[in-house]
Amino acid sequence: LLAVLSFLSSGGAKELKYPDGVRPGDQISGTDGEFFRYKHVLIKPPDDDDRMESLRMAEDIKCTACVAIVRNLLKKAESNSEDHIMDQLDGELVEVPELTDNPQENRVNANRKGCNKHFKDELLLRGWSVSRCPEAEGAKLTVQAVNEEGAAGTKGSEVAPLAREGQEFCLEQRSRLPTERDVDTYSTRNEAAFYACENTVARYAQEIASLIAQRLEDGGDREEAIHAACEEAARCRGMPRGSKKKGKKAAKTGNKKQKQRKPADDL
Repeated sequence: LLAVLSFLSSGGAKELKYPDGVRPGDQISGTDGEFFRYKHVLIKPPDDDDRMESLRMAEDIKCTACVAIVRNLLKKAESNSEDHIMDQLDGELVEVPELTDNPQENRVNANRKGCNKHFKDELLLRGWSVSRCPEAEGAKLTVQAVNEEGAAGTKGSEVAPLAREGQEFCLEQRSRLPTERDVDTYSTRNEAAFYACENTVARYAQEIASLIAQRLEDGGDREEAIHAACEEAARCRGMPRGSKKKGKKAAKTGNKKQKQRKPADDL
């Protein structure tokens, strides 16, 4: 597999160097997932340290990412049925992409489905980006509204949620939208958006679709259903404390009740 190297500055503190024997514009081999998501990389291919950094960022932003992605996909669903919601979460290719003379571009285009698609179309291209959370206590970040088509709006504003205690990275929506090349270029922060999608929307798609469909069928609020789907079904805030113990306790209680009922059944 091939990936094109682009000579771009990262803006980060870590120094980037070309690997030995590699020059700007060279093509390199790889079978890792990033080679199916990006057409360009910053100076060098990602390594395990880069992946761990992206995963760490993703843990901080995955609730915000899940809500943003599901909210956008729900608008596209044909109805609020579980099947139609699942169709959007699956993110399959609608049509076969046109072939180019660049094999890496063809590879990425052919694999733009699921979270390979969602993190670009529903997050990055709509102005969402990963950055360090505001440091000032009680600070709020106000950004210009972005309409459904992803273009900067002229009315209203959106206030990004405050960082919870211990959170280092936040997902913020900005009025300045990136280019296709920006989102097709690997960076640890772009990849964090992918991991945030993969560990919520992709992993718990069936549970998300089921919960939202049920809530809306019962007349529930759409926004509340979306948040519940991400926090409860997709467990974006982790497993509730004591949930396993409660489950075991409930099981034991149930067994006791069954044992107590046996004598009555024999009568």
